[in-house]
Amino acid sequence: MRNLISFFFVLILFVSNAQSNELDNKYLEDQFYLSLHYNSLRNSPSNFNQNKFSSTLSFGFIRDIPVNQRRNFGLGLGLGLALSSINSNLKLNDLNNKIEGLIVGADSFDKNKWNTSSLEIPLEIRWRTSTASTYKFWRVYLGLKTSFLLNSKYKFESENSSYKLNSLPLRKIQSGLMLNAGNNTWNLGLYMGLNPIFNDEFGKSNLEIKDLKEFTLGLTFYIL
Repeated sequence: MRNLISFFFVLILFVSNAQSNELDNKYLEDQFYLSLHYNSLRNSPSNFNQNKFSSTLSFGFIRDIPVNQRRNFGLGLGLGLALSSINSNLKLNDLNNKIEGLIVGADSFDKNKWNTSSLEIPLEIRWRTSTASTYKFWRVYLGLKTSFLLNSKYKFESENSSYKLNSLPLRKIQSGLMLNAGNNTWNLGLYMGLNPIFNDEFGKSNLEIKDLKEFTLGLTFYIL
């Protein structure tokens, strides 16, 4: 994980130096991003609820690909890292080397949380009002993001027990629709997952929660 983070910082320095030598009519925009989103889960049963703050922190590089002479319309293809957490009343248990889920009362635990890290590949259609000399502009970026799960961890704590689990039964590849829109620094970011977060095997034995899907909302910041 530390090597991945170091790689992204080296990449930022490299592209920053390269872009400073570009001609004005060849400028590129918004090639690095940082986002903080609040996580929620759609299609949940009535007795499912989230507690505390669930979040996703994402950062990465997107290659800006203008397709017209004015360079205000184009595509973006990127690579990033996402660190996510979910706090909820869905308790996970390892029963005979098989993880099962159970929705419990909010007063039956002190901590009930899972964390994941994923590689993400965003593909965007980009529209903006920028020019070579304008750094404050409107943007609307719509696209599809595919995520590849790197690792997952779960921690449960209550008055009577405490344990951890690794390699949760989450779907290894996720995809969803994304929208980033705003002006200058402040951009609203939205992501809606298209796939259930848990894999098919887990869903077959946990029908009540088999259709849980991600929905995140927050802020996205762009550099360059």
